[in-house]
Amino acid sequence: MASNYYKPCAELSECDRLIEEYFLKGQYEECFKGHLRLAEKGYPLAECQVGYFYHEGLGVEKDLEKSLYYTERAARHGDRDAQFNLANWFYEPGVIVENNIDEAHAWYKKAAMQGQSNAMEYCKKSRNSL
Repeated sequence: MASNYYKPCAELSECDRLIEEYFLKGQYEECFKGHLRLAEKGYPLAECQVGYFYHEGLGVEKDLEKSLYYTERAARHGDRDAQFNLANWFYEPGVIVENNIDEAHAWYKKAAMQGQSNAMEYCKKSRNSL
């Protein structure tokens, strides 16, 4: 999972370890628990991951309200994938929150400005359709 986007730190190393040791082996509950510990301390990548686990119901009961909570926390902490997910999972389709295309576009743009490939593609298509 490590990339140039995430700065090397103990939390990133722990997220990578959790993915390798648990997620890739389908042991989602243990992976979720480890990410939740980091998310509760405010680490954006872990917050994004916890939002994903709640969104998909992996290792934890599916809970879109909790998914929104952690995804939004990560997005506000600057995580580009969370910014994309917040727009794509919640604001654009109007899930848990009211449909708000302007808010979705703002989050897509923030993610794209950080090099999030799906958001960049979305923004490119969005410009072409105007």
